[in-house]
Amino acid sequence: MKPNLSRSFAFFIGLLAMSSPAWAIDIVTQRSTNKQHFGEIGAITKTELTIKPKTGDAVKIPANDIAAIKWDGEPAKLTIAKGDEERGHFDKAIDTYTEVQKDASGKLKTYLEFLISRTMAKQALEDDSKLEAAIKRLEAFTKAQSDHLGFFESMSFLGQLQGNSGDFAKAQASFESLGKAPWKDYQMSAKIQVAKMQLRQNDIDGALSTFDGIVSANAESDAEKAKKSEALAGKASCLVKQKKFDEAAKLIDEIIQNTSSDEDATMAEAYVRQGDCFQAQNKLKEAALAYLHVPVLYPKEKGPHAESLFHLVKISSAIGQPDRANEARDDLLSNFPNSEWAKKLGAVAAPAETKTEAPKEAAEKDAAEKKPEPENKDTPEKKDDAKPADDK
Repeated sequence: MKPNLSRSFAFFIGLLAMSSPAWAIDIVTQRSTNKQHFGEIGAITKTELTIKPKTGDAVKIPANDIAAIKWDGEPAKLTIAKGDEERGHFDKAIDTYTEVQKDASGKLKTYLEFLISRTMAKQALEDDSKLEAAIKRLEAFTKAQSDHLGFFESMSFLGQLQGNSGDFAKAQASFESLGKAPWKDYQMSAKIQVAKMQLRQNDIDGALSTFDGIVSANAESDAEKAKKSEALAGKASCLVKQKKFDEAAKLIDEIIQNTSSDEDATMAEAYVRQGDCFQAQNKLKEAALAYLHVPVLYPKEKGPHAESLFHLVKISSAIGQPDRANEARDDLLSNFPNSEWAKKLGAVAAPAETKTEAPKEAAEKDAAEKKPEPENKDTPEKKDDAKPADDK
């Protein structure tokens, strides 16, 4: 009797082990459901990834719905590198990715090439001196891996970098490739990038028309709604440049009130444009408060962060807060030394040192009053490292 019980118990344990995640090889986290899929990654294309669990049918996950991938046997330092990339420690992330790639093979090796290219792109968006190397890396990746799940995201970065380098024709071609993605949020993103490029070339009417086209489209998914909010922020930028400040201010208020609390990039852009509106109307204290929201609440949004600091240097001096101006200057030059805003700072005279109370608490209070938040919304202190690394 005992031997039979032992065999039955062993068989039962075997079944449990086969269905346990511990037996899985790879782990793919799906963004829309936050569900983890355990198994072996099979076919990978630019539109989807297939993962086969130990039991049951294979699961296909759209490339734009992949939040994270953890490969079987990947070293612990790869997880650390992903965290470094998310926190903006790009050099450390690139070094670790490169080190891990030396011993990698197959799908992991290719995926690491995507991570390296992506991280270099993020770095180049903050530092123009990195543009050439990042563009070359992305061009090589998208040419060699035109059917990889990172292709469309890479084309988005490539177009942005090409636009920053002044090669608008190539940027347009990259955004056209991005627009061929089968997902509406990616198609909207392509149009948004084209509009931003039009704005960069001072084609304000063209940019406004493009943004309006995105705003008028129906948005159903959360990702599509986020893109619509981003387009609204772009439209506000156009209205500011057209000196339609009242119209822009009204639109910005709507964005701040209605945008999801986790859309940091859109919120940061909105507060910068709000500051622009107030500054143009010579409402300097209100402008300073608007700009201050970005370093206080959205410090990880590097572009708006640097831009807001530039304006705070000028405005804080003008309203008798030279200490705030000095603090903003030091922050800009130390954390964004190669940004366009640091370069523009040379035209701003250094303020004298005087002790003045900083209005940081006012920015936090103003944000809370303007946008009622649900109980589970991150506080400003939590926002800095609240988001998991995005491996899409």
